[in-house]
Amino acid sequence: MKHLNCLITGASSGIGKEIAIELSYFVKHIYISARNVKKLEHVHDKVVKNSECTIVPLDLCEENGIEELARNIFKKDKRLDILVLSAGIINQLSPVESIELKKLNEIINLNYISNFRMLKNFHPLLKSSNNSNIALISSIKDSSKDYYWGIYQPIMTALNELFTTYAKENQSTNIRTNIFCPKAVNTSFRDVIMPGENKNNISDARSVAKKIASHIFSKAKSGIIEIN
Repeated sequence: MKHLNCLITGASSGIGKEIAIELSYFVKHIYISARNVKKLEHVHDKVVKNSECTIVPLDLCEENGIEELARNIFKKDKRLDILVLSAGIINQLSPVESIELKKLNEIINLNYISNFRMLKNFHPLLKSSNNSNIALISSIKDSSKDYYWGIYQPIMTALNELFTTYAKENQSTNIRTNIFCPKAVNTSFRDVIMPGENKNNISDARSVAKKIASHIFSKAKSGIIEIN
């Protein structure tokens, strides 16, 4: 598998960071993308112990940023074997009537529209791989999200629908697309929405990353929503 190349968004922290480190043992080259260059440099230092690594400082909501990245990777590699989409934001839980339109638009843009743009622009590179994998880190509706998740969970549900539709449309291709919806994970996101939570009762990002990496290299069907 050391011939594979990989792109990970949201790779500066949390699950994205740990997936980058875990995949570095198996792939040839990893592009790690996020806005925080300093944190990316820290991840880079860990990844290069095992594989090649390129830092890609990028705001996914920036106009033409994703499109330009896809063009540059196509010029260099002609293909992409693994695409891990872990960038996202959740910065408040509140009743629907308290949701600020500006914050709602920010979450829609990053959590949904940027991932749509990633699918659209990297589709040709993924098709050029003999066997390509897309792993979306997302969230699924459950009873714990019946209240105050109106700014976040409906968007993630729509995102899951987009990716399951894409998976069905590409059943006859070499692209395998799966969605991973970890339960409570000890990340900075969790600190914001659940301050004071007992960390002993939730998963750590590294163990979740190991499960996702293992699933990427498995022979699982496309279009699966994996809850772990």
